Amino acid sequence: MPNPRLSNAVLWLGIIGISFYLVERFAVITELLAGPLLMFAFAWLIAIIIEPIFEWGARARIPRGFSVPVVYVLLLSLIAFGVIAIIPIVATQIQGLIVASPELTAVFWSTLDDIQLQLSKVGVNSDIRTYFNADTFLSQAGMVGREAFSQTLGAASSVAIVIFNLFIVLILSFYMAFDGQKAFDKLIRLSPSAWRDEVQTFGNIISNTFGGYMRVQIISSLIYALCNAVVMWIFGLNSITLTTVIVSIIVMVPVVGGVIALIPPIVVILASGAAGILAPFVLVMLVIQQILFSVILPRMVGRIVGLHPLLVFAALLIGAQVAGPYGILFGTPLAGVAASIANYFYMRTQTITEPIPVPTDSAEHVDLPG
Repeated sequence: MPNPRLSNAVLWLGIIGISFYLVERFAVITELLAGPLLMFAFAWLIAIIIEPIFEWGARARIPRGFSVPVVYVLLLSLIAFGVIAIIPIVATQIQGLIVASPELTAVFWSTLDDIQLQLSKVGVNSDIRTYFNADTFLSQAGMVGREAFSQTLGAASSVAIVIFNLFIVLILSFYMAFDGQKAFDKLIRLSPSAWRDEVQTFGNIISNTFGGYMRVQIISSLIYALCNAVVMWIFGLNSITLTTVIVSIIVMVPVVGGVIALIPPIVVILASGAAGILAPFVLVMLVIQQILFSVILPRMVGRIVGLHPLLVFAALLIGAQVAGPYGILFGTPLAGVAASIANYFYMRTQTITEPIPVPTDSAEHVDLPG
């Protein structure tokens, strides 16, 4: 007679092995279909990000069939205007930086000398030049910049593909916003009756968490980019449009985005030969970063995804380790979704128990004195 424990162990090992195999096959299939899946994912993100606009329209008694086309036409027009208006300015500013790139070597060494002088005044006498090899790096940077700019026309086909994919994403997002709720309601009706409440709850958790998180990220990115542009204008710097576009993208990278976002304006400062304003500019931007990213943003994100700020940072680090850039972008909302779902199941397992009153026999009732 077989040993029951051995049979159970073999069964569980078999289940674990099959599960790993299925997960590996699923990963392979997902990698093959990564392009279309990403397009659907970004289309869904756009739809849930702008969903509050349609909800506001519904409260104002504006039909969804009218508000959705209007909003997407405005969104498409805004993108087209940005491409037509910003690309020529950005291209001109890129060319200006490339022309000025050979001068960055001298400016860089001069800045290091100034820093070294200030450090020597406080007793730090180590030669910081030994930690840099700026001659080779900056000379190669100029060559790379010229080569990249010369190949811009050759990349026209890639730009066209990106624009086409963006157009397809907007179309998919339009249909998701226009008819997505009906499809979700149909999915709920097709679900077993015992699961319908859970399906509805999970859908709401995912939509609210992802939508709220991405809205906060976009708003904070725009605020920081606007602050960067205003500070650069106050300091009298050039290439503001190019720097603002780059910074608005970089700053969306959590944790390290703020530090990396300082690099483009610093390059502009050095290329302009205005090394004297480098320290004040960096100080002002660091203050803005501390207020926005260390005080306001973690509290907003933590409130939306239901995580403590420390857990938000942990989710970012784990997501970056597991899935790279996509893990950085989606690690926090995924952790928030997981925490919300776990909390939902935990609350369901809790039963509110009240003490059951014990009936008192009237024959045994004793009046208290007084």
